Amino acid sequence: MKRLSRAMVAAWASAALLAVAGCSAPSAEKEPAPDTQPQGLTAVDPCTLLTPEELAEFGFESPGEPDTGISSEPGCRFNGRPFRATFSKNQEKTVEALGKQDNWAKFDSLEIDGRPAASAVDKSATQARLCSAFFDAGDGVIIIDVSEFRDQGLDECAEAVKIAEAIAPRMPK
Repeated sequence: MKRLSRAMVAAWASAALLAVAGCSAPSAEKEPAPDTQPQGLTAVDPCTLLTPEELAEFGFESPGEPDTGISSEPGCRFNGRPFRATFSKNQEKTVEALGKQDNWAKFDSLEIDGRPAASAVDKSATQARLCSAFFDAGDGVIIIDVSEFRDQGLDECAEAVKIAEAIAPRMPK
């Protein structure tokens, strides 16, 4: 009996090893790798947030000039009349996090394209006629800073929000 049990155990062990070996296919037959497309805002280029037609419609010259002044907020500057603008992305912040900062002279919560958004004026920019609009996108935030070329009494915040409304539908949620 012992001999038969040993033979059975050896047979089962051999069968199990063959089954395991049969399950591991050569690397050429493995399932394709999951989609490795960049996620969130990684693939978003601030210089291409608006189409050339939209840039012209908003009065901006094309192409924009990359702005790498803040490493966590790569952006693109556009000259135009009556406004200038910088479009940036930040993958470390959200509208909620920005709203908790104490640097705002004005902070108005909004919703753009069904996303948390805001328009805001930094305390240091009240005399500069500079307003920011931002909205959540792809686990981060898109920031649109708009300033008047010359003080003409225009509403930079309204312009920044219009630009955000044009961009938001194309951005990752």
